[in-house]
Amino acid sequence: MSASRRAGALAILLVLLVAWLPPAQGQVDTEEEREREEARERAIEKRMQPWQYDLYKRERDRNKLRDKTELDRLVEAARLFPLVGKDPPSFTLLRADGKRVALSDFAGQVVLLYFWSTTSPYASDELSLTIDKLQRELLPRRFTVLAVTTKETSEAVAPWVKSRGLSPVFLLDGDGGVTDIYKVKVVPTLYLIGRDHKLVGRVTGTRSWAEGPTRELLDYLLKAPAR
Repeated sequence: MSASRRAGALAILLVLLVAWLPPAQGQVDTEEEREREEARERAIEKRMQPWQYDLYKRERDRNKLRDKTELDRLVEAARLFPLVGKDPPSFTLLRADGKRVALSDFAGQVVLLYFWSTTSPYASDELSLTIDKLQRELLPRRFTVLAVTTKETSEAVAPWVKSRGLSPVFLLDGDGGVTDIYKVKVVPTLYLIGRDHKLVGRVTGTRSWAEGPTRELLDYLLKAPAR
């Protein structure tokens, strides 16, 4: 092998070592985080010859495929943005009845964190129909929906919930602080949390939770032993 080829191979090994160092665990993925990753990828490409970068990409993709777990595959099939293994930001909020509730109170359960508003017809309709039905069906399997209203008062939310007799746990994010921490831009936005109190994924907008790949993902998470 020529000296230039040996130098190129060494450069690839060094880049691979850097590229596959485990990243620091964040909490909730952001657009800025993804932009930094894209910039990092462009910087790697600029440091290599085309044939070197092609080799690097093939090795990287093989590693990703090899390391993908069953949970990763289910999240991908359900079309959730993957957040597997990340820590959900902790919070404590008031229920409409004034009782304080912390996210940590539900450790050991599968949690669907549902950000919504009474002023959003899409979110309120899904919550009243699909999500409420899901909560009632899966409650015996230690599944809980935490419905977080964004920047609304108890006076607006409590009558709305009472008139519909809904079963999720309704929490008030009056100042929008928790909504901001979770990077919620539109409602509904949902976060799925496993029994290990780790994030699984995020999705924006309404969808079917009763069947198909999304239900397969829920059933997989619910099969994990309660802690």
